[in-house]
Amino acid sequence: MTSQTRGSASHRLWLCLWLCWGVFLVQQIADLARDNAPWPLWLVRALPLLMFMPGVARDQLRSLVWLCFVILFYFVSAVELVFARPTDTLAIVGISAVVLLFVVSTLYIRVRGRELRQQSTTESPASNS
Repeated sequence: MTSQTRGSASHRLWLCLWLCWGVFLVQQIADLARDNAPWPLWLVRALPLLMFMPGVARDQLRSLVWLCFVILFYFVSAVELVFARPTDTLAIVGISAVVLLFVVSTLYIRVRGRELRQQSTTESPASNS
């Protein structure tokens, strides 16, 4: 398990990551509710997003990398929805949320990865003594 000590930049990105994730989940739920989708479709749309939450909460960057791969499928779906309904506010919010989630996730991986490497190099000489 990794250390939870974060710098100010990674802490802000961490909070923004969860905010973007929440907005995207709410948008997905609103889209399903608007179309009166059956419950299996709710599972298919929500489960891939929710299954990465425990790993991300434990600050496992690998979970975030996999989340980025998975949300690319949501991006394709969001682009199709925007082309089908170009004036639909919910569709525009959906594509904006998925793009923001991807960008913030990749930024967090980059910033936090550097922090963790720096922490491991500063802790390594002390553990060898």
